[in-house]
Amino acid sequence: MKSLGIDIGTTSICLVCYEEGAERLLFTASRQNAFLHGTFEQDPEAIMEKIYSLLEEAENSGYGPDCVSAVGISSQMHGILYVDGEGRAVSPFYTWKDEKGKQFMTDGETYEAYLSKRTGIPLFSGYGTVTHFFLSRNGMIPGEAVAIANIGDYAAMRLTGRNQPLTDESIAASFGGFSLKEGCFERDRLRMAGVAAEYYPLLSGEKEAAGLYRGIPVSCAFGDNQASLYGALDRPEEQISINVGTGSQVSLFDRRLIPDAAADIRPFFHKGFLYVGASLNGGKVYEKLAAFFEEIIYEFTGRKVQAFDQMERIGSEKKDTDLLINPSLYGVRGNQGIKGSVHNISFDNLHASDFIRAYVKGMAEELYNMYVAFPEEIRKGRSEIAASGNGIRLNPLMAEETAKRFGMPVIFGKLQEEAAAGAAKAALELLF
Repeated sequence: MKSLGIDIGTTSICLVCYEEGAERLLFTASRQNAFLHGTFEQDPEAIMEKIYSLLEEAENSGYGPDCVSAVGISSQMHGILYVDGEGRAVSPFYTWKDEKGKQFMTDGETYEAYLSKRTGIPLFSGYGTVTHFFLSRNGMIPGEAVAIANIGDYAAMRLTGRNQPLTDESIAASFGGFSLKEGCFERDRLRMAGVAAEYYPLLSGEKEAAGLYRGIPVSCAFGDNQASLYGALDRPEEQISINVGTGSQVSLFDRRLIPDAAADIRPFFHKGFLYVGASLNGGKVYEKLAAFFEEIIYEFTGRKVQAFDQMERIGSEKKDTDLLINPSLYGVRGNQGIKGSVHNISFDNLHASDFIRAYVKGMAEELYNMYVAFPEEIRKGRSEIAASGNGIRLNPLMAEETAKRFGMPVIFGKLQEEAAAGAAKAALELLF
């Protein structure tokens, strides 16, 4: 059997055709995704146009609805948009990078801190619940809005003609205010904190499809973290998953729910839970370093160059350095005051090779610190790192430093575009 997988990422939208059994991708195509100018918001209709374009390209290449059995959807998590009674978007998609929750309320408390304190649930800026609360308090919810949805939910609605969002637990939990134990939104606690809980979407069942696209079932959207792991892990209880995309995550699967674990705990296809350390810093911060070198070269020479490949060569010349860099360009989730830093700079290490090596080493160090914060009982028995995401797959220095810091081999699965492939694979296994 074959299936299509769509991944709606922050910076790109990808479609693959996955073949079951052979465990291979028969077709891959992508389009760039982008923020609306000056914001961390995206245009839902522009995203849908790109999805339809990808589906048309797949069909023209022989991988249309007549030869596949399902469509799976993976989506960037946390973000929300509003839909009307006809199932059409009436707002932009407020992504996980949205910072409205960091703004201050009239009493001097941030929106994220206010909600966290009054619900007793850790909630951060960029979580859909925090964004929804901010918009509600400031009279910014469109009058025709009847429900909130993630962009993946919205894609499923548009493909199947649904007029109500139907949300998988992996997306629902990413909004914030979701009970992992009960498997539902904590509507009473949210209402008591002043959240307009009537906007929250319906939850899907374990094997419930969103509907049909040209006669074939379409899955409800899965969180991209979970979908990536589904495509990348073959021994989930023995492996550590590290994904480096726009942001980065270190994730462990365990069948047990340990509520007080120092981690973001996420549902995993009704099989157990993922314990996730999530960073706002990932491939984007390395791209920023490349842009920094490109800017320097242009300012001194007037030449425009592509620095990425040369950075790998230069960084590989220096296997270690005593220069220390914390490249937290986007800060730390829940603490907007923490930024990056450079330490221990000296006459001997003031070189591009030291800087690149120390920069990547700092990225790996952040991942390791998130990992060791997990309970020891779920860290036991881990023997290798299953890596995914172009921020590590296309950056050998990052893979090298990650393996070194964790003291484990880094392996890459056969399936690239792990989130789209994982969604396609999960759609076949869950819907049939």
